[in-house]
Amino acid sequence: MDPKLTILIILIGAVIVLSHLTEENLGRMRRQFVDRRWRKLVPLRRRS
Repeated sequence: MDPKLTILIILIGAVIVLSHLTEENLGRMRRQFVDRRWRKLVPLRRRS
């Protein structure tokens, strides 16, 4: 396959994926990520 065509297909796929990730989904993902980080950090702070 032509490299330019491959890049074009990848870009189209990225645009489709980003359009599906609505602001609500991004917020939910961000919240889960932050919750996970805090769960790991809080017990470490309590011990010290």
